[in-house]
Amino acid sequence: TEFWSQTPGLFDQSFVFHALLDGPSVTGAYQFRVAPGSSTIVDIDAVIYARKELRQVGLAPITSMFQFSPHDPEADRLDFRPGVHDSEGLSARLSNGEWIWRPLRNPSTLQISSFATKAPQGFGLMQRAREFEDFQDIEAQYETRPSVWVTPGKGWDNGELILVEIPTPNEYNDNIINYWQLKDPIPAGGEHAFSYRLNWGMDAPFRPALAPVHATRTGISEATGRRIFVIDFDVNRPEDLADMKPSVSTSSGKVYNVSLTPDPRHKRARLSFELDSEGATTSELRAVLARIHEPVSETWLYRWRTT
Repeated sequence: TEFWSQTPGLFDQSFVFHALLDGPSVTGAYQFRVAPGSSTIVDIDAVIYARKELRQVGLAPITSMFQFSPHDPEADRLDFRPGVHDSEGLSARLSNGEWIWRPLRNPSTLQISSFATKAPQGFGLMQRAREFEDFQDIEAQYETRPSVWVTPGKGWDNGELILVEIPTPNEYNDNIINYWQLKDPIPAGGEHAFSYRLNWGMDAPFRPALAPVHATRTGISEATGRRIFVIDFDVNRPEDLADMKPSVSTSSGKVYNVSLTPDPRHKRARLSFELDSEGATTSELRAVLARIHEPVSETWLYRWRTT
């Protein structure tokens, strides 16, 4: 509700401002230290005080927009552009070191997903498509939209990494929400101190040492009529493909025709498979490339809905 700015010194590389949070159920104080640059860094220290019991506390909430892309097809789409989004996926490095990549979707109904129970090492909403041809939009220039990465600090107790996807008919609504939700409520009269860092820029400050997901596509197999998924992974050394093995699973239905094809020309590996949902309306899909049972790629996650 109120903000105060500190006057920076002559040789300061950052500036500081403070903010007051004030509402019916909570009040709090925030400090923001901003260091502009090719990657803008914002360090946040905060403490909140509960006027009522707080059962849903979300730390570091970030929002974005996703309307459509090749990985979220609609048969009746009339837009001339191949993609419209400020972010295309949720990236996270979990507490155990696993890297996950979850392509965003514009669902027909509200979707809420959770991905971890221990605070991650970092997470964020990423824009990996960086070519004009990915969007063909001279005005919006979605290929220049920044990504944001959250690095947790103090006060990140056990909870859930939440992704909310809200249906939107156009590109003017921020319909994607991502945050860390604390497991335990804060009692009335209680307080909670926490901190975190935001990195804003064209790339995340940390990139997986493992093969990251380059692109996701989906369609219908002409041969079987089943839903087909195609995932491209970036592989620095094509020779590493020799002993990579794909692992694909689904929460409902069955997976068929799993295939891993090397693409040495583009330094990528293409994983494809077909899904028979067997009447289920929702299938939680998971895919990873491994070598001797050790992951060598990001873990690709996707929620497929038939409606």
